[in-house]
Amino acid sequence: MNRIFISSTYSEREFADNLAERLRGHGLNPVYDVFEAELAEEWLHHVLYNVESSDVVLLLMPEHDYESKWIHREINKNIRYKLKSRNILVIPVYLGRRKFLPSLSDQVSFFIENQSYSSSTKEYSEKSIEKLVTYLSNLPKVNFELLDPMDFELLIVELLKKLRFFDIENQHIGRDMGFDISAKTKTRNPFGGVSYIYWAIEIKYNKNSRADISSLKKLSYYLEDRSLDVNGVLITNGQLTSTAREWLEFNEKEKRTSITVVDGVKLKQLILKYPQLVERFFGGRGDQ
Repeated sequence: MNRIFISSTYSEREFADNLAERLRGHGLNPVYDVFEAELAEEWLHHVLYNVESSDVVLLLMPEHDYESKWIHREINKNIRYKLKSRNILVIPVYLGRRKFLPSLSDQVSFFIENQSYSSSTKEYSEKSIEKLVTYLSNLPKVNFELLDPMDFELLIVELLKKLRFFDIENQHIGRDMGFDISAKTKTRNPFGGVSYIYWAIEIKYNKNSRADISSLKKLSYYLEDRSLDVNGVLITNGQLTSTAREWLEFNEKEKRTSITVVDGVKLKQLILKYPQLVERFFGGRGDQ
């Protein structure tokens, strides 16, 4: 199991130390780090310098610290790319009396509520802490290399069901459409009615390589001939090549087609939300 790097401000040293002790009790390998920074980006630069590839990073953010350093700040795209390319999972953990929206919208975050009635003491929610510990304990189990392509595709289908997709259909029969699965979701429109969104989902399983540009292009060609309410998704167990990432940025800039990429880091975060999926597909064979 790779390290869990706990980065905390001085004000939350006691909480960080107790959390590290609990994680060790679950067989995990936490590393405790104290760092003070004026800006969010300075903190992330510090993390990048100190962590290793595939580490998990917990950013412990007390309420006052988050408001002054993180809220309404755009995280540098270059820093985010470096985190992704090194397969580093960053999990913001908000500590305080009220919940904040995450700074990094494409990442999982946790809120640990301070339930103390006194402003001078801290009494963090045991239920919230246990939820975080359970999530981290399941991390070593989710190892995509232990799955074959068929199991991986089945896992994605079951995940889509959890995410409230419906009318999920496999497209493998017949000619190559440029994607593997079609599905629908529904949402409320501005008039109070229900609107349906159509999805074309390409699944790319690579054991020893990164997802290349060809899958994105095939999906894009299909979407160009469809209406604007059809969205494309590429789901992969790994990362995109640098060429594929550049092409995706160009595509977004030109607004040619709508393609979302769920890479290995993001996919793991989504799966870990559902312990039943972790147990079904990885139980008893994780982190071998």
